[in-house]
Amino acid sequence: MTNGTIESLLWGFTASIPLLIGSIVASYVNLPKNIIATIMAFGSGVLVAALAFSLIEEAFRLAQESIPPVIIGFAAGGISYSVVNYILNKRGGEGTKHRKKSHGKNAGGGKNSSGLALLIGSVMDNIPENMALGISLVTGGAVNVVLIVAIFLSNFPEGLSSSQGMKVHGRSKRYILSLWSIAVIIGTLSSGIGFSFLSNANPAIISIVISFAAGAILVMLAESMIPEAHDEEGGGG
Repeated sequence: MTNGTIESLLWGFTASIPLLIGSIVASYVNLPKNIIATIMAFGSGVLVAALAFSLIEEAFRLAQESIPPVIIGFAAGGISYSVVNYILNKRGGEGTKHRKKSHGKNAGGGKNSSGLALLIGSVMDNIPENMALGISLVTGGAVNVVLIVAIFLSNFPEGLSSSQGMKVHGRSKRYILSLWSIAVIIGTLSSGIGFSFLSNANPAIISIVISFAAGAILVMLAESMIPEAHDEEGGGG
């Protein structure tokens, strides 16, 4: 295992560990809804800045200022997230659709939502994000600080809100912490995969992968984090 791979795994772990931290906080502390909403909204804003001024800009540069690869990757990422999210909604019903809700009857995925569906929901968010982290080590020689801060700040409220909802529906602390520990492991490995498999790839391919991550993150924000922050504040009724 090369030093670059080890470094990418360490950064991937750093970015993913807030999922587990959030679940620990939710397991032992009941935070006010407005505090959760503020944390989620702030994390969403940082992610928007990261994908606009970091991911897309880097993808455009790697594509030698050619628009088509960026558009292809961005559209594919957004569509892929939406399709998988729709499939989860259909299979899991309303509980899966609201898997990130932290309050109400659908909190934490609802009574009918399985742990697997909740795990998939988190992994959908974090695989493209952490792969982009690993890729940033390939393209720039150093981790993208803006991106890792954005992922860190967005993962904490995700783990927090989902875990708090699962606790409401009687899930044990052991179950909750185990679930998010798995999510952290997958996120960490995703960063290493992003670095290892793309270290010698064509720049155009890396451009598509980076823009794919940006598209998936943007749709995740639109379909999950921003609406959830609004609902937590009380705007969703």
